[in-house]
Amino acid sequence: MSRQLWRDLAVMMGIFLLLIALLIPAIHRSRTAARMSSAKNNLKQIGLALHNYHDTFGCFPPGGVIRENGTAMHGWMTFIMPFLDASPYYNMLNFNYPWDSPENNRVFEVKYPVYQIPGRDMGLTSGGYELTYYMGNPNLLSRNRSVTLREINTGSSHNWFAGEAAGNFQPWGYPFNWRPLGTKLCDGPDSFGLLSWDGTHLLLVDGSVHYFSTETAPEILQALADAPPIATHAQTAVPERTFVIGDYEWERIDLQSDPQGEYQYIVKVLRSPAGMPLKMSVCSRYIVRPGDEPEYKGKGAVFLFLAHIGPQTEIASTLKETSLKEETTPKQWAANMNLLKSIQQQLPQTDAQ
Repeated sequence: MSRQLWRDLAVMMGIFLLLIALLIPAIHRSRTAARMSSAKNNLKQIGLALHNYHDTFGCFPPGGVIRENGTAMHGWMTFIMPFLDASPYYNMLNFNYPWDSPENNRVFEVKYPVYQIPGRDMGLTSGGYELTYYMGNPNLLSRNRSVTLREINTGSSHNWFAGEAAGNFQPWGYPFNWRPLGTKLCDGPDSFGLLSWDGTHLLLVDGSVHYFSTETAPEILQALADAPPIATHAQTAVPERTFVIGDYEWERIDLQSDPQGEYQYIVKVLRSPAGMPLKMSVCSRYIVRPGDEPEYKGKGAVFLFLAHIGPQTEIASTLKETSLKEETTPKQWAANMNLLKSIQQQLPQTDAQ
């Protein structure tokens, strides 16, 4: 091969590498812009849901409902679900139980797109719960307190509802999803904003969403943070709790039952990043056969809770009153009990949180 040909190839290769070097930042900027647009649209949907809630009930939802004994029941992100096209999941909730009870696991282990930011999938909590990457204004969304538009006397365009959290993410079903705005963005995990975006989007009370950069004057953020009505310290207090987040996964294992029966049965097992089981529940799903109509609470599409199996649970006595007992032969029942006990023996002595 001639020397001239080698030179031509080297020039072409150099041009090719230069084009790649020019394209990569453009692709990165395009992806970032798309993610920012999605995050902004999520906040707009949240704002619309908050106002639809207000139109229905005459006030905005409480940030969280906390009983006198300290039991945390449910939070504002749960209360606006019917206004976010999430009624099937909302109808599956048992509001007599707290958000983190086994009876409600099947809802809060679901990834809810409107509470997510593309490209920020951090995994699940060690309790198996999906996260939110947004946090609310503690002056408007706090414990056992519902604010009305009339109380926001500085004007709806001069107060904020929610924004993109910088870190210390929490489950979207957690009843304490609020934090103070502060006077500086991207200032540690307890602040608002993404370093890669150099700022954050904030949902204002009037429903508009605005981008605030890290160069935003502290006085502007302070004015938003101090906009009345101001909640008391007792209303905005949150537990000192940090959720462990990682590659936790839910595994679904089929249980044996009558193939002609009305239900399908599974055991759902939460596994740690190392593959060890952390908690488990037995669930059922109605089998929709030709000509059947799916019923209330997503029947036929969603597995419904039957029983939680803890490290000390008497499995046979717990499940003997359920339809699983009726729809299994003695051989199938024995096989199911052996499977459940083998998993139970590996559970930690305290349930995952």
